[in-house]
Amino acid sequence: MVIFGSRLFGKVDAIPGLGYVATKFGHINFVPLIPLEGWLVVAEEGNGWRGQAIGMSGKSVLVAWARFLFIVVGVGSLLFGSIAFAEHEAGGAIPLGLLALACIGGLITSYKWKWVTHASPERAMEIAREAGISEEGLRQLHRLYSAPEAAAAAPAQPWSPPES
Repeated sequence: MVIFGSRLFGKVDAIPGLGYVATKFGHINFVPLIPLEGWLVVAEEGNGWRGQAIGMSGKSVLVAWARFLFIVVGVGSLLFGSIAFAEHEAGGAIPLGLLALACIGGLITSYKWKWVTHASPERAMEIAREAGISEEGLRQLHRLYSAPEAAAAAPAQPWSPPES
C-alpha cells in the first residue's frame, strides 16, 4: 500500500504562546519529499492543524530531511551491523554500530537543541510579523522575550490567525 499526500514535517522555532514553524511537504509513505509551503502552526487538531501560511523556512526543510536520514541510516546501520556481528565480522560491525549511535544522537539532538527547537527573539519577531500579528501582539511578544522570568509566571494567551 502506498500512502501519499501532504503533511507537516520539520517542527522548529517554537514561540511561547504563539506556535511553531513547520513545513508542509508532499510525501510518499511519510517520506518528506517536496517542500510545498511554510506554516506558523498555532494548534493541532486530530490529524490537522490551524495556523498561518508563511514563507518557507530553510531550517525547517533541512531538519525534516535530516531527521528522516538519521532514522534511515541509523536503522540501516543497526541492521547491517547486526548481520556483520552474527557472521563474526567485528571489524565491519563496530563502525556500523558507531554510525547507528551517531544517528541516534543526531535525532535526539534535533528534538532537544534549543537552536533548532526554539526561535531566537529576532526570529520570533520576524515570524510574528510575517504571520500578520497585530502591533499589540508584537509588543506582548517583545515583552515575553525581554523578561523570561515574568513570562514563566504568567501563561501566554492563545493566538488565532488573522481573518482573511
